[in-house]
Amino acid sequence: MRAEIIAALEPILFGDYRQSYAIRAELENAFAAEVGANFAVAVHSGTIGLFLALRACDIGPGDEVITVANSDISTTGAISQCGATPILCDVLEDDYTIDPALVEALISPKTRAILPVDLHGHPANVKTLRPLADRHGLRIVEDAALATGAQDYGLPLGAFADVAMFSFAPFKPLGSAGNGAMVVTDDDAIHDKLRLLSSYGHSDVAVSTRHPAADVPAGYQDYIAEGYNVPLDGLQAALVLKKLPHLGEWTEKRQAIAAALEAGFADTAAHTPRFRPESAPTFRSYAIRVDCQDKLHSALRDAGIEAVIHYAPPIHRYTVYAGSGSVYAPPGLPGADNLPVTDMLARQYVNLPVTPELTADEVNYMIETAKELLQDM
Repeated sequence: MRAEIIAALEPILFGDYRQSYAIRAELENAFAAEVGANFAVAVHSGTIGLFLALRACDIGPGDEVITVANSDISTTGAISQCGATPILCDVLEDDYTIDPALVEALISPKTRAILPVDLHGHPANVKTLRPLADRHGLRIVEDAALATGAQDYGLPLGAFADVAMFSFAPFKPLGSAGNGAMVVTDDDAIHDKLRLLSSYGHSDVAVSTRHPAADVPAGYQDYIAEGYNVPLDGLQAALVLKKLPHLGEWTEKRQAIAAALEAGFADTAAHTPRFRPESAPTFRSYAIRVDCQDKLHSALRDAGIEAVIHYAPPIHRYTVYAGSGSVYAPPGLPGADNLPVTDMLARQYVNLPVTPELTADEVNYMIETAKELLQDM
């Protein structure tokens, strides 16, 4: 795609700077169509995307948001930076996503939202959470950063949430050359707030219209909120726009590689993820679980296989949260000191690559090498 990408970047690098605005708008429209959403707002990063999504849902000081600890710190950080408190829920051993059966016990009078994470590209069961959220008057903000291209119940992710965020960071299923994200929603009011907050809080209505009695010179601007200057830059927008038509093909290749890995590890000591029949993951990586995490990870790297360990330790074990009380749950309920599945998974994860560029020989080498190593461990 080199020539196609360079041709897309040239007008932004060497032409009218307003090209960036047009390209960003084109990407927003195309991405909204791709995921079946009414609105899409392209922003600078997944972290700011989650933060703006929460702000657009009126999450603020004193509120609580139920989420998980087996994620990136952006998940809890976005909540805390709104002034709210993350309430941690344990996850399912099968697909590593939030356990819907544990959520209702964590709801308090302060709860305002649920923030499920589609970890490793595995769809959380947001459809099951929807009636629970509606019954308690809660918003659902879906962290789909790792899951662009995945589906659940036959629909793109975000269909059962109030707002969802997809990341374009490098190595994501649809990555840019830098940071980037898309926040999508079907809600008019949430969209208006997202648009406002992502562009300085600037009003599109002229100052003279808002204050007709004032003697305001032409060209003055008005701001109706304290927003942020965080739109996706034109270079990243142009790159992602060129890659978007290939998302379906790349997703199918990721899924095929994951299927080969699942079959390859069938008779080994490795535990592979298990999914609901209606779930169609996209696989940011393929996360197996083993009791020899450190040894297998190091040996795979030595063999030239890009194995990594993602989301270990879990968030509640990070130094920044030690003793702070900033992530917690009521005594006796799943929380920072009672997340047994989350802690177990963190000790076992080994993530294997599933990038579409992998050849059949490379996938087979990965499987055979891992199988030999597991026999010796």
